[in-house]
Amino acid sequence: MGILKRHVPPKPGRATVSIIARGNRFSGDTRISGKMHVDGTFEGHIVAEDDVSIGIYGLITGRVRGTKIFVSGKLEGEVICDHLFIEPGGQVNARVCCADMKVDQGGVFVGERSLPEPTLGINTIELSDAPQNSEHNDILASLPERITLKKG
Repeated sequence: MGILKRHVPPKPGRATVSIIARGNRFSGDTRISGKMHVDGTFEGHIVAEDDVSIGIYGLITGRVRGTKIFVSGKLEGEVICDHLFIEPGGQVNARVCCADMKVDQGGVFVGERSLPEPTLGINTIELSDAPQNSEHNDILASLPERITLKKG
């Protein structure tokens, strides 16, 4: 008899946690439906629907996407998340795109951070669906190719 029961689903409201334990090495691309904790070594790409945490012995090299990312070990590569927390002893050497970032005393961040592009929440019209009016076409042609919004 094993410790884990095969056909028992997780209790409602509880997230599952995938763990890469210290001393283990994993490489490749993975998609996680719950949380993930890494105390071993992971090389590749992680897409998590929930949080990713890197323990003090953990190392992730590659691209990580998650809701909240907690780093006590090392993270190198590219990070896309809502919130990034670099805890004491944590080291991040990456390009980061996140709305909120906190570096505790004793944490290290080396890299580049950008904010996610805001969603405007407006409907767009395909040009083929727009009325064929030369005035509209002139207005569309005069618009810049890219507009960047910054918080004032």
